[in-house]
Amino acid sequence: METWTTSDLPEQDQFSYWREVLCQAYIALNPVRPSSTGGFAGHVTAHPLSSINVTTISSHRQKVYRGRSEISRMPSEVYFLNLQLKGQCCMQQGGRAALLNPGEFSIVDSTEPYLNDYCSDDWQQHSFRIPRHLLRPLLRHPDKATATIVADNGGVGTVVIDLLKSVACNVEGLSSTATTLSSSMIELVAMSLGATQSAQQTARGSARHALCTSLVKHIGVNVADPELVPAKVAAHFGISVRYLHKVLEEGGRSFGRLVLEQRLERCAGDFLKADADGDTVTEIALRWGFNDMSHFSRTFRQRFGKTPREYRHEGAQLPRS
Repeated sequence: METWTTSDLPEQDQFSYWREVLCQAYIALNPVRPSSTGGFAGHVTAHPLSSINVTTISSHRQKVYRGRSEISRMPSEVYFLNLQLKGQCCMQQGGRAALLNPGEFSIVDSTEPYLNDYCSDDWQQHSFRIPRHLLRPLLRHPDKATATIVADNGGVGTVVIDLLKSVACNVEGLSSTATTLSSSMIELVAMSLGATQSAQQTARGSARHALCTSLVKHIGVNVADPELVPAKVAAHFGISVRYLHKVLEEGGRSFGRLVLEQRLERCAGDFLKADADGDTVTEIALRWGFNDMSHFSRTFRQRFGKTPREYRHEGAQLPRS
């Protein structure tokens, strides 16, 4: 991992150093800030992942240009995929503009001029540098794919964004699977931007695996919803209920078992919390989506070998920090 920050420098040196950082961490770029005076806060961390470089970047408001002079100076052929985490960024290329909000991404092509306009002082992105020769052949209309928004609104967009976030947050521990993972990620990015028919065929296995991961994550986030049913989750992802069950089964899971296990684990966790002392067993069970107390007690005992009250009582005897 490499890290660059302006925080340890005198204010008068911060922006000039930042210009150098962008060239080292990314490519030849021309950043411009609204004011030429005062300090400038910026921070970048970078991790390699096979042929892809993964960075997390944040800074004060700025506009970052890549024009013909920068292209001539450093003619690297890559795409930059920027996934917005905080704030906004307007990515512009080829006469198109994509205003990114948190949970959305877009790409730009380093072989053509572009502008990234970071619209606020409090913004953050994950950025992925993808070799152009790996992604471009997979795109159905590559010259129209840049500066277009892919959003977390269900379907393949949600799947690929979940995967991108997971990769960026866990990249240090992914070295053993880096090549396979980076290839799958590129295939899914292509699908979200409009892949060729042959690329879609190749990516189907990667897409199902990533979709299974996203389904499990979504169920975990929404497990407290007593109305969490297959139809509701399938609608969120824009797939059929039958396909939802098929994807989970291929991953060795079932919807009902996932929901039940998650709810039981959350209840057990709350039974051991000191701040849950005032809540009854029934209140905790209801909190996590159970509405049949006899069913809850029976399944809890099957899972943990104790009734909820026995489990809670034994947990209360444990030392608490």
